[in-house]
Amino acid sequence: MSRTGQIIIEELDLYAYHGHFAEEERLGQRFVMDLVLDCDLRASSLSDSLADTVDYGAVVALVTKTFSARRFKLLEAAARALAEAIFAGYPAVTGISVTLRKPAPPIPGRMASVGIKLDFRRDD
Repeated sequence: MSRTGQIIIEELDLYAYHGHFAEEERLGQRFVMDLVLDCDLRASSLSDSLADTVDYGAVVALVTKTFSARRFKLLEAAARALAEAIFAGYPAVTGISVTLRKPAPPIPGRMASVGIKLDFRRDD
């Protein structure tokens, strides 16, 4: 059996004051993120124990705290800070994919959202 797996956190909805424009810093806005954590899930699939896996509830708490701790001008910088915090807190995570979107960006045009997707490896 495979020794790898992924923990998926989809559409985490947070309000923060990130962005390049002054009104984004002043008014804030919603952000929606998806996280995919690469890790070995074999032990937890056998033991059925939270102690043998990455606690996604704790990851959500860490991501929420990290995302709110400082102001980011770019989504790319915010995504990197999230990945670094997860790697620091969870040695079992070997890779992270972060998708970060603004559902209502302050730019003209009609769209569902704008955003970025970055992939990080522990050895990068």
